[in-house]
Amino acid sequence: MDAFLAAAALIFDPFVLWVIVASAAFGMFVGAMPGLTATMATALLIPVTFFMEPVPALGAIVTATAMAIFAGDIPAALLRIPGTPASAAYTDESYAMSKKGELDLNLGVNLVFSAIGGLVGVAILIVCAPALAEFAINFSSFEYFWLALLGLTCASFIATDAPLKGLVSLLIGLSINTIGIDPAAGYPRFTFGSVEML
Repeated sequence: MDAFLAAAALIFDPFVLWVIVASAAFGMFVGAMPGLTATMATALLIPVTFFMEPVPALGAIVTATAMAIFAGDIPAALLRIPGTPASAAYTDESYAMSKKGELDLNLGVNLVFSAIGGLVGVAILIVCAPALAEFAINFSSFEYFWLALLGLTCASFIATDAPLKGLVSLLIGLSINTIGIDPAAGYPRFTFGSVEML
């Protein structure tokens, strides 16, 4: 219980609340623009959060992401264009409700169930995070290797029409990623004596 009180004291700081409100407005703008995603909202906030303390920075990123995902429902309801990929599943139904004159009900349902989903997700994370952290802290280099290999294999087979092309593009990306300084040994790899490639 003490941890929750300490977290509440950090979150209800006036500066943190101001950052949360500002990032909510930013996330709503990004999510309501078709073609911009919640990931892009996070990427645009990263340079700003470099100059913040950890609590407001995390608050800004989480709030902008959640609001961008919710706000993707707005163009889905009005224009039949999902604002974010998360809104694509029910765009047709949402637009049909809006054409019947039920726009306020439509956006209200989207808001309520987005909030319920977020709160349930946070509750599950609060309960499961300590066990997951305890499990992950026991990972050695072997488990990290196999986990990375599993992720890369799944990424290559996402291209279901041409898995060989996905595998080749994955290998090209990995080979490009090896250029530069080796993070473990600090030795330059594949730089061919060029300082610009470090």
